Amino acid sequence: MDAIRSVNLTKVYRGKANVEALKSISLSIKSGQLYTLLGPNGAGKTTFLRIVSTQLLPTSGEAYLLGYDVVKQPEEVRRHIAVVPQDSIAYHNLTPWEYAYYFAKLYGVPSSKVKENAELALKTVDIWHLKDRTCGSLSGGEQKRAIIASALSSDASILMLDEPTSGLDAIARRHVWETLTKIVKDGKTIILTTHIMEEAEMVSDRLAIINKGKLIAEGTREEIKSLSKERFRVVLEGRIENNGLFGDGYRVAKFGNKSIVFFNSLDESLKVVERALAKGLKAEASPITLEDVFVDLVGSELVGGQNH
Repeated sequence: MDAIRSVNLTKVYRGKANVEALKSISLSIKSGQLYTLLGPNGAGKTTFLRIVSTQLLPTSGEAYLLGYDVVKQPEEVRRHIAVVPQDSIAYHNLTPWEYAYYFAKLYGVPSSKVKENAELALKTVDIWHLKDRTCGSLSGGEQKRAIIASALSSDASILMLDEPTSGLDAIARRHVWETLTKIVKDGKTIILTTHIMEEAEMVSDRLAIINKGKLIAEGTREEIKSLSKERFRVVLEGRIENNGLFGDGYRVAKFGNKSIVFFNSLDESLKVVERALAKGLKAEASPITLEDVFVDLVGSELVGGQNH
């Protein structure tokens, strides 16, 4: 069953200069998946999330959550979702237990299940041992997990997380990723937005790439990667001009004294690495990354206006 389905979903912000934040977006997101909306800042990801969570009306098109029309049946939709907005900040004087417990009560969880839900949520995000400490004494990653636990305690079947690891360090991000994958394994559906390529590659069952309000690509990580003409990359450190390492017609990205060169086959890549090492350069071959494909698909469109 579709957790979320949109049909030609469009949003225009009216003003002196109208901004088309979403342009006829059609998506089907299955239940039980961790689905990522990936795109640069201002791509339209948050606008999509706000519409399907009934916080914002579309200009045109349709959107459904578990079969309920988000415009005509908003109360039914809200019974099935919990939302963690972008840049959510924990109240420093509350404990993780208070967050999970009171959110469950506010959501309308029966009194007989509130404590059970709060305990299960905190154990799921692995901060049960921190339940009685104030959030002000916790790390940023622990605070973020406390906020996610509050949404989880609602027992909503669909969680919507807008940039859930924004501002976190690498270790804290990975703790949150582990938490999200565990939640999905337990049967929930998660829709998250991110502009962090590694995050999308690590946690997504499926993802959609959105830029300037348009759907650029959709599928599994491997399906998205298959859209690239190349399959492998070689990172070279040092001067590569006039070195005879490879011929013309290859895609090259340069970053200071480092270059990434893209190839169709592993054999081509390894031959270039061999030549580079023989010339005293540093070289390393690997499969292309999601970021490589993203830049290839979206990079040429990044100059211009921004969406919300």
